[in-house]
Formats: sequence, C-alpha cells, structure tokens
Amino acid sequence: MRAIWSGEIAFGLVTIPAKLYSATKDLTPQFHQLHKECGTRIALVRRCPKCNRDLPWEEIGKGYEVAKGEYALFTKEELAKIEEGEGAGGIDIAEFIELKDVDLAYIEKSYWVGPGGKSAHSYALLRTVLEQSGRVALARVKIRTRTRLALLRPRGLHFSLDMMRFADELVKADEIVIPAAKPVTDRELALAASLVDQLTGPFDPAKHPDEYRAAVHALVDEKVEADQITRDSSSDEGQTASAGGAKVIDLAELLAASLKRVDRPGPVKTSSAEAAGGAAADTSEKRATKKTAASKNRATG
Repeated sequence: MRAIWSGEIAFGLVTIPAKLYSATKDLTPQFHQLHKECGTRIALVRRCPKCNRDLPWEEIGKGYEVAKGEYALFTKEELAKIEEGEGAGGIDIAEFIELKDVDLAYIEKSYWVGPGGKSAHSYALLRTVLEQSGRVALARVKIRTRTRLALLRPRGLHFSLDMMRFADELVKADEIVIPAAKPVTDRELALAASLVDQLTGPFDPAKHPDEYRAAVHALVDEKVEADQITRDSSSDEGQTASAGGAKVIDLAELLAASLKRVDRPGPVKTSSAEAAGGAAADTSEKRATKKTAASKNRATG
C-alpha cells in the first residue's frame, strides 16, 4: 500500500516517524454528463458571464463572500502566509481522552497510520500504552495546507487516524420542535424491548451491502453484454488528429495482442476460446474486453 503522507507524531518531547494510508474508498457509482444525441462528454468551462469569455487559471482568484455579491479577494501569497501560520505539518497530540466521550457526529474520514523509518519501537510503545489505558489521543493534524482535529487510536497492530469536525461545525438541534407526547405504557415498553432483543446481533456491516451499487453494476453488465454502449466521439477525434488520421486502437485490444506475441517458457496453454476457434472465439474475446473495460471504469470512477 502506498503512503499518501509522511511525517511525525509529536508525543511530548518524543517524535515518532509515521506514514499515513487511506483507510476508506468511495465506491459510489459515478455518472458523467453526456450529450444524448452524439454521446460526447460535456465539458465544464470556467466562463465569466460579464466578459462573455472562457478564463485561463491565471485570471482566476479566490474570494470570500462578505455580503451578497461582495467578496474579499485573496492572493496566493496571502493564503500561503495563513497556512504557514498554522505551523509545520505533523500529528501533534494535544491531550488524551476517553473514546466514549466523543460524539460520532464529529468523525469525518479515517486513515491508517503506520510506522516510518526505524520507529517501530516507539510506535509500539504509544500503541501499547493507549491500549492499556483505554484512552485515545486527540491531536491537531496538518496535512498539506489545513490543520484539523483528529483522533489517534489503536486498532490491532496499527493506529487509526479519524479526522474530525471542529466544535462549531456541528449544528445544534435546539430549533427542532419536539411535540409533547403521551406517556409510554409498560406494555408498549415491554413489546419494544422484546423487538429490540430479537433484532440485536454482533456488528457486521458486511451483512448490509450497497444494494444500489450492485443494481447499477448489474445493469451496466447487461448493457455491455447487449453492446448498448455510447462512445465518446470527441476523444476519438482528438487521438486520430494527433496521429494524423491514423486508426485508433483500443488499449485493451493492444495489450491482448501484445500478450499473444510474448514468448513464454514451457508448454503453451490453449484457452477454451482459442480452442473453439473462428467467430465464436472472436465474439467471446470482444465480450470479455468490454466487460473488463466496464469494470475498470467502475473501479476508477
């Protein structure tokens, strides 16, 4: 697994080299906007409606809205100075707290933290003392430009770093009106408790898969199988123009053809598709190529 950040955990006067790794991934099906008539992917442009023209990045600044239609414009240098004022990057432990005291609403995103360099001993020491004390570390974490709050807690042989919202980022529920309700009867309470007991079990999120994603993927496979694929002609035009009008070769087909040309030691195994020969093999290969391409698109999207 490739680390996305390298730095240090500051624990009093002790510094522990550490590396950060992604602990989550977004598998929500991603859809692109296409022109239904020709299948071309819609381009998102940076356009000034007043000047009626598209803008390059060097003409675009960042503004903070102070009133309706009024902005305080910031330069890159001003923002860089603010970011420098937040200190050097790292995981600075501020205090140790009880995990049960943390409202889950504060948690945003989780990362894995592994040891960096020759820090295995100090890394294990901090993890062990937290496990034995039953506490977690509340830290200020600066990754790239922003400083955020985070929980550093032991999870098996590793640490988990759970990025948190600041206190004023939580919206209080004071303005939600709860109407008066009649008292709960003993029978209602007993029946509700019985139902809760029947539905109680160990926490296992794998028992509750993403049915929406599964349905989207199943429909995608059906469309690939039926060759109901819309092809973006604009990307083809760009490639053919750069090649001087040459034929565009599908990458998957190019890789498959390259594999056939590789000399492999030992006996060569013949696939079932090759054994079938003729048009059947060609059809099977094309179908597999389409399914592979669709799967790669879903994985990267």
